[in-house]
Amino acid sequence: MQKLLYWIAPFYTALIAYGSLSSSTVPSIDVENIDKAYHAGAYFLMMVVWYLFFYHRYLERQVHFEYNLGMILSQWSRTIAVAASIFSLVIGGLLELGQGFISQNRTMDGYDMLANGTGIIIAVLIMRVISLMKSPR
Repeated sequence: MQKLLYWIAPFYTALIAYGSLSSSTVPSIDVENIDKAYHAGAYFLMMVVWYLFFYHRYLERQVHFEYNLGMILSQWSRTIAVAASIFSLVIGGLLELGQGFISQNRTMDGYDMLANGTGIIIAVLIMRVISLMKSPR
């Protein structure tokens, strides 16, 4: 599990970068602004995997510490959540700039950044609620 936490965030980010900058298309659904839901969902997950990555890296340095996913979810770290949120938002911003200046088939859109931020905020809120529910009283 610990090796998975180490590699999933960079792999997922590379997957999002490829999807954002390549000419590949997502299956179309006849719903207005569905791409914003895709963005929110993608960055929701990005924030979660980077939170787990940063928390794992922090705990890895605690020599005496044994941990698992349940413990990470029950012990909320505001600092790590802020770092993962900012990191995810910066990645989203850089990819939007890449769509505007590098990609020939994609366009930069400020509303995509807003959707990215919305997904990140929802992830933070849900993870905080989970930690409150799982933490011992």
